[in-house]
Amino acid sequence: MGIINILDAQTANMIAAGEVVDRPASALKELLENALDAGAKRISVEIKGGGRAFLRITDDGKGFYRDDIPKALLRHATSKIRNGDDLNEILTFGFRGEALAAISSVSRMEIISRHADETVGTRLTSDENGIVMDDTGCPIGTTVIVKDLFYNTPARQKFLKKDMTETSACVSVASAAAISHPEVSFTVSVEGERRFYTAGDGKLLQALYAIYGKAFAGGLIEVSYELDGVKAHGYVTSPDHARGNRGMQLFYVNGRSIRSKTMQAALEEAFRSYLPHGRYPACVLFLEIPYGLTDVNVHPAKLEIKFANERPVFSAVYYAVKNKLNENPASVQEQPAQEAPAAETPAPQPASEPVQISASAVRSAPTHIPTYTPPKREEPPRRTFDARIGEEDLDMQTMLRFAQPTEEEARTYEQQKEEAQPVQVQIDERPYHRLLGEAYNAFLFVETKNEVLVIDKHAAHERILYEKLASKKEVHTQQLLSPIPLTLADDDVANLCENAPYLAEFGFEIEPFGSDTLLVRAVPASLANTKDLRSILERFASDLTGGSRVSFAEKCDRALFTVACKAALKAGIPNDAAHNEWVVEQLMENPALRFCPHGRPVMHALTRKEIEGYFDR
Repeated sequence: MGIINILDAQTANMIAAGEVVDRPASALKELLENALDAGAKRISVEIKGGGRAFLRITDDGKGFYRDDIPKALLRHATSKIRNGDDLNEILTFGFRGEALAAISSVSRMEIISRHADETVGTRLTSDENGIVMDDTGCPIGTTVIVKDLFYNTPARQKFLKKDMTETSACVSVASAAAISHPEVSFTVSVEGERRFYTAGDGKLLQALYAIYGKAFAGGLIEVSYELDGVKAHGYVTSPDHARGNRGMQLFYVNGRSIRSKTMQAALEEAFRSYLPHGRYPACVLFLEIPYGLTDVNVHPAKLEIKFANERPVFSAVYYAVKNKLNENPASVQEQPAQEAPAAETPAPQPASEPVQISASAVRSAPTHIPTYTPPKREEPPRRTFDARIGEEDLDMQTMLRFAQPTEEEARTYEQQKEEAQPVQVQIDERPYHRLLGEAYNAFLFVETKNEVLVIDKHAAHERILYEKLASKKEVHTQQLLSPIPLTLADDDVANLCENAPYLAEFGFEIEPFGSDTLLVRAVPASLANTKDLRSILERFASDLTGGSRVSFAEKCDRALFTVACKAALKAGIPNDAAHNEWVVEQLMENPALRFCPHGRPVMHALTRKEIEGYFDR
């Protein structure tokens, strides 16, 4: 008897669902693509319970014929293509005929639809009890309701994230569809409240304004370029509106939302001389290319695409962006040409912001760097020779006589030594060092017994702060008089709110304020200026999500790099001498602090012998 089994249709569909539908957002993406392929001009989306509890997509497209509705739940049943030759030029978003079959196999689904040629609509329900169809009254178009997604696959449910995160992913999918088709009106509601609405007037900038708000839309620059039949057009952010991660880089090829390393590389190469390290442009870029020069059948979720020739794609995007940036160089001259990971010269910043920082915090600032007062070293009393005797008249016996203390002096000296012994021992245990000064408001020079240390002020302070944050020692929270609202990408807001308890351990108190806005109520006391708060939290969100092979603990560790970097003393900016003394003291007390969190050296030692060699001594 053989051991190979032929799986039943239900099991095969459930296996396929693992590739096509891995979360509520992917189910929503497939259903929206079907609505767009049906020629819809109005699409309504309702999301509840992160999308796993309830999804409803309503469109005014062509609708199903009654006889076609049950066929739509079969695998590889599609109206988009007829044979393999059609794969060479895919003109629709869906084409495999797998979405409805996969979704229905892992959920309780309901389809209500009426074709324009029919007078009565059809209602189909599909669940664990089978498929039931009956007549119903409805307008032309289709409504698909998905309930209890993954109810019969507990393993899949276990890997879903919190409802807020899943909801954010669903909203992002709906946003991408609305942007790709500004001529279609989209209404998206979450838990009964409307999240966004687009008018469907064909104006892309208006759609971006409706979805992402004035702050994002107001910082966009329109770009366009065509090369060898490949046209790139859309919007990019100006350099002064760059972001802390790549979360708002949106790419479309022939209207399809995709991930493209080629387009991303071209975009960032165009911005390379205009942005510092760690800042990224946001964009909404469309690529129009002959269908025969692309292959969209390379990814289960159709998120990636292959180009027959990537060179014109790269060039079209690169020159579309670069030419626009070059048109108005004055707008980018304020940006540094290049910046090292953590130590370039930013603009001078005020020590505090009284509008946002509490009065008690202002009175006690700076609380994060204690004032250091070097200990006074007592010098032993100096013995003096009789002024009547010249040095040239002293013979050896006389010198020895003056060098030996009297019996009374010896007793007094021993008594003083015993009384001073505890202090003397403490001083001797501390390696000798003396801060000589500072060069270029960036480098500290410290003399030790056998060498001179050149210390990178920013890198050293960054490592010191990182150690305190990582060990959760001396982390003080600074309450803000007024909470600071920050508009971020939906995914970033969801990710940060999901990790809010973790952020609170390091002094950040945040709470959601809508889908794309955070209220920051407190920051670490070491963060004397909140100017870079958006960048810090964007990088935090990026670090906490990036790299599936990296443990959460390591992601958190990397996120602290950004906080330490932003709070550290800045190279090129003068600061109080007491701060420099404190940094030196911290380094001398902990010899292990020799590299900043990014791996750059904190100090360089010039030995005394090496210095003397410069002068042939």
